[in-house]
Amino acid sequence: MTLRRLIVLLALVAAIVGAQSASAANSPNMRLDYSLLDPTSGRTDSDIAFWGNIGVAGNYDGFRIFNTQTRQQLVSFLCRGPQNDVSLWEHDGRLLLFMSVDQPQINGLTVCSQVRSSDTTVTDPNGFEGIRIFDITDPTAPVYLKGIRTNCGSHTNTLVPDLANNRVLIYSTTASTSGGPYCQIPHNRIPIVGVPLNAPEKASVIAEPHVIPTLRGCHDITVFLEINKAAASCESEGQLWDITDPANPGTATPLMRIDPPGVVVNYWHSAAFTWDGQYVVFDDESFTNTCQPSGDGKIHIFRVSDGALMSSFMIPRPQTSYCSVHNGNIIPVAGRYLFVAGWYYGGTSVVDFTNPAQPQEVAYYDFTPTSGQSWSSYWYNGRIYSNDMNRGVDVFNMLTPYLPYGQQWTHLNAQTQEDLYIPSLTALGQLRPAKR
Repeated sequence: MTLRRLIVLLALVAAIVGAQSASAANSPNMRLDYSLLDPTSGRTDSDIAFWGNIGVAGNYDGFRIFNTQTRQQLVSFLCRGPQNDVSLWEHDGRLLLFMSVDQPQINGLTVCSQVRSSDTTVTDPNGFEGIRIFDITDPTAPVYLKGIRTNCGSHTNTLVPDLANNRVLIYSTTASTSGGPYCQIPHNRIPIVGVPLNAPEKASVIAEPHVIPTLRGCHDITVFLEINKAAASCESEGQLWDITDPANPGTATPLMRIDPPGVVVNYWHSAAFTWDGQYVVFDDESFTNTCQPSGDGKIHIFRVSDGALMSSFMIPRPQTSYCSVHNGNIIPVAGRYLFVAGWYYGGTSVVDFTNPAQPQEVAYYDFTPTSGQSWSSYWYNGRIYSNDMNRGVDVFNMLTPYLPYGQQWTHLNAQTQEDLYIPSLTALGQLRPAKR
């Protein structure tokens, strides 16, 4: 390489690094590997799921499919349906995608609209909201198979394998405040969609169990199949349910109702169990906080056995815009409890709560408020994938002093924890707190 070319190359690298540092703040142990930016103006990108090397990133206009190995987008499929929360399941080589629609769509039961003007109201008898099923076996050519109307729509969904009956169940959650011909208020029910794996086109609502208290239901549910428990984030409290019979979850008689006095929670949003089943992290979605320790929008760590509050935690980086934990999961790494999540304008953060009473942030990547607003950040097979409301998909590498960095998975639906992973009590290594 000539000196002239070397100088040009160094200048180019400096420009790239400078551009990145000008638009983001990050801890030294967290780097951005690559991005699949969403170029559509005004679009809201939402949740994300994986099967093998296939990633599906939902957005209010549809979904994008990408390959995690080639780092390429395979398709951007338009099918209007806010918020298009996603789950995946493969059966006999057929890959199915399940999506939640909680904004009624004109004739959306049978039609995938490509325009936002298809949004209608709950009073429209032709409006559809609920669960949509797609066949994405060919990820470049998705096929819309079936729409299942669920009362009050579907804000989020949780996939529950019921392989003994050759089906999967979809717990559809909503916290609707607006009544209509398909929504009676208060909507204190959890519609369960049964999907025969050999004939997903025959999917239907098989049950609508009540939840207590008799309010508007729940926002999100995380199931842990190995311990037969579900953590439900309901309107005014967290709950633990028995799901030994997954088609009949113990919603009316919860194993535990969690709402400790003195804990300020704006909105019980989502949850994640540690992989040994000992603790559960409930996330509080705030609409007002700016990452102030005295405010809401924190994570709250509880002991599963008795519901005892171990600690609450807010990331220590104040923002100019609001900041709140949103969607995340727990990294299955030996000897540690590591929780990764999107914090809206707070970016993507990794919190070490190996000592549940003293959580600390150990890594982060935070874009500027004008460009970044992380909806979901999940660990999957050695990388952290964020679906940012404004940017699209960002993929991070967290540098650790030990290998392997977590157990390998064949797939990820973040709200579906399947197998216990009880790591050695001897840590393979320890992360240092993030430098700010």
